[in-house]
Amino acid sequence: LLRLGAIVDDATPDEPPPRPGIAEHDLHVLFFTSGSTGRSKGVMLSHRVNYLRSHPGAQLEPRGATVCMYPLFHMGAWTIAMQAWQTQTTLVLVPRADAQLVCEAVERWKATHLNAIPAVWQRILDHLAHAGDGRRPDLSSLRLVDSGTSATPPELLAAIKAAVPGATRRVFYGSTEAGAVTLLRDEDMERKPGSCGVPHHSCEVRTDPDTGELLVRGPLLFNGYFDDPESTAAAFTPDGWFRTGDVAAVDDEGYLSIIGRVRDVIRSGGETVAPSEVEAALADHPALADVAVVGVPDPRWGEIVCAVVVLADGCAPPTLDDLLEHCGPRLAKFKRPRRVEVVDAIPRTPATNQVQRRLLIERITT
Repeated sequence: LLRLGAIVDDATPDEPPPRPGIAEHDLHVLFFTSGSTGRSKGVMLSHRVNYLRSHPGAQLEPRGATVCMYPLFHMGAWTIAMQAWQTQTTLVLVPRADAQLVCEAVERWKATHLNAIPAVWQRILDHLAHAGDGRRPDLSSLRLVDSGTSATPPELLAAIKAAVPGATRRVFYGSTEAGAVTLLRDEDMERKPGSCGVPHHSCEVRTDPDTGELLVRGPLLFNGYFDDPESTAAAFTPDGWFRTGDVAAVDDEGYLSIIGRVRDVIRSGGETVAPSEVEAALADHPALADVAVVGVPDPRWGEIVCAVVVLADGCAPPTLDDLLEHCGPRLAKFKRPRRVEVVDAIPRTPATNQVQRRLLIERITT
């Protein structure tokens, strides 16, 4: 325990202490990645990067309160808070991502902005559907409704539009390291189902010709990983493009779709399989409450596609033939599951709901 007198000399002049010089590229904040694939890394963001990520877009948006469902350790909450600071508007934080709390906050503050991950949007829609006429919250003040962090199904986007017809929908794709990389606008959602849009402001993108990995370059990128020069060097190509770790497909109009993670890609018999594509083909099977797809070692094929499923209430486990019949022509033969495993729950990251595939593989192979 130190007394103030032991720190500050009693004879110190009664003048304000000198302010340290701060340059725009100096470290502003340190965020830690979710660690879905290993040890968390500290992402260094400068004053300049945070300004560019939050200021330009916020100035062009409708003014009004924003309801934030993200925890403050998440990059989404930080960016939303910075945007509210830049525009001097109200930010409303809810203690947890509970549909009733979110809806009550929107109604009380007549919020114009709401950004939620797909899973929380589904909770909100379920809450609205089960609320009686006298208890249905009024969300008519919303003007911008955003989503991101994981794939947002077209049917969910359509349901959001029906629930808040006066709002403009947006879907963002990005990361702590790169900020908002792409944006799918409201007018493109029905004609580009499953897409995450086109490059956001200040972003250049390209795909690696060998792996399909999405690479990003521009002034919104992070400063590197804290005290980790090896990981920083590995995160960039020799010519300065950031490796997102995501495999992307680009259509003839330049719209991107994320089809998997580079490290999650399954290589079976010389062919490449994106787990998310197989998951999408299985997701609407009536016996399944949840599904994840992983590659497991196989002496003949190198890896085989394994569907790990959580059963819906009262349903019997589907056989492999059941799943293959359900996939039908939606999947090429080499992409179809060769094994099925039933588990009680799919391990996912708490903040972003991403499948923790490494943990899942360990669970079904040990």
